[in-house]
Amino acid sequence: MEWAARLHHLWRSVTSITVRDELAALVLPPLQALPGVVAVWGLRHGPGLTVIEHRWSGHEPDPAQIEVSRALSADAGEQPRVIPLDGTPLAGVADQAVVSRFDVAGDPAGTFLVLTAPGADTGRITTCLAQVVEVTREAVRAIVVRRGEQLQQTRDALLAEASLQMDAVLDTAQTMRRVPRMAVPAIAEGCLVYVVEDGKPVMRSAVHVDMRRLSALLGDPAVADRLIALADRTIRGGGTEPGDAEALDARIVEPQVLRTRGRVIGVLIFVFDRADSQVPPASFLRDLASRAALAIDNSTLYEERRREVVTMQQHLLPTRLPVIPGLRIAASYTVGDQILEVGGDFYDVVTAGNGAAAAVIGDVCGRGVDAAALTGMARHTLAALLQEDAPPVRAMHRLNTRLRLDGSWRFVTAGVALLRPGPDGVAVDWTSAGHPAPVVMRRGGPAERGTGGGVPLGVLAEPRTGRSRVLLGPGDTLVIFTDGLTESRDADGRMFEEQALGETLERLRDAPVENLVDELSRASAAFGGTLPDDVAVLAIRAGEQPE
Repeated sequence: MEWAARLHHLWRSVTSITVRDELAALVLPPLQALPGVVAVWGLRHGPGLTVIEHRWSGHEPDPAQIEVSRALSADAGEQPRVIPLDGTPLAGVADQAVVSRFDVAGDPAGTFLVLTAPGADTGRITTCLAQVVEVTREAVRAIVVRRGEQLQQTRDALLAEASLQMDAVLDTAQTMRRVPRMAVPAIAEGCLVYVVEDGKPVMRSAVHVDMRRLSALLGDPAVADRLIALADRTIRGGGTEPGDAEALDARIVEPQVLRTRGRVIGVLIFVFDRADSQVPPASFLRDLASRAALAIDNSTLYEERRREVVTMQQHLLPTRLPVIPGLRIAASYTVGDQILEVGGDFYDVVTAGNGAAAAVIGDVCGRGVDAAALTGMARHTLAALLQEDAPPVRAMHRLNTRLRLDGSWRFVTAGVALLRPGPDGVAVDWTSAGHPAPVVMRRGGPAERGTGGGVPLGVLAEPRTGRSRVLLGPGDTLVIFTDGLTESRDADGRMFEEQALGETLERLRDAPVENLVDELSRASAAFGGTLPDDVAVLAIRAGEQPE
């Protein structure tokens, strides 16, 4: 009954064992307590029946006796055997040894040696050992399963984090740098990224736990050429060759194709110095490479599309601004971050026959092809009428009528600054149709916000406009802009206009207008982290001669 209770305790304890190191303390003492048992030794095996750990209960073995135990384990089988110890270094310790090896998943896992005194009941000891072997096998199998589950959870978390980090940016160069950093050191000791350019693999990023060592290797033309050859073979369906790992002073080199949307875009080369058991399976590396390929391809496509948008947007803006005596004029246009459709912001400056100049700014509701067409029409309509000396109110009335006739659901906010130089400065008549009010930066005082007002064009049958007048003295600057500038928000939801516009204008008071328009847009983007919308800025400074 005493053995039955011990065996029951062993089976109950199997579910609580989490590491192999706990097993010896669990399974060796019950066997040691059997009558006639001198010592119980447990050997843990590695590949090829090597002994990687030796534990004992009872008599502690000396080096010669350990060698005997290794030899006995090599001849052991799954069925317990009783082996006489005559003529061995163990003869003075025990009369016989009951030996049994146990395998897990077909691989040798360990060996038990129960050393017995003369007269011991080896039959009973053999039966008890067989039962302990069964318990131990199940415990090891459970540890392996739990470890595999934990490892899979860890790898799943790594893949999720890698995807999150790689997808967090839409800049190709940043994505290339992030991909290997996701792999090193959690997954591999090194990772190199090659992309296909003009049909050939080109290295774009490389990270290693020892960057000095990697840089020295990559500086060797022979190593660089070998890696290009490995990447090229991988792309063509081949793999590693003898010497590839040695060229990188590594144990293992594992290349994986970067494939997405049915095409190969490059290769990831993983570099391992760790033990084989710590190297992730090929399926995991393929999954990581697949996610990396998608992130790289997405960032590349985004940049291509963004370049197209910027190019198309430039066609909706004037190629150059007019040169007007006594005025210094500059403009900038910044496409909003992560925006892949043409926006509706526009600006222009025209001169009229009566000596006046008109600065036009506007914003068409929405984005895309329809908005772009409407943007071009709105800008050209207003500019053409103002150039023909039409008053701003009449020009806006004509555009409103056109919008209503076309039946467009889109509306347009617009502002016109009519500039008339005179002996006392430059008189500015501002006419607004729902557009943000301008800012006047005084040369010797704080910036002043003008008056806006009015209703966006295309909404009412008869347009409503707001009007105001300011006078620009020498060195004063009129700044007009679209709402993308002022509506940038920080993490707390506060707008740039409320929190930082005044401070930024004060800081840029004496900046050349060319710098002013660019710095304003950059400050808005920095305030919010990104620019959610396009930003058009036009600055006109009185009393300065154009270059």
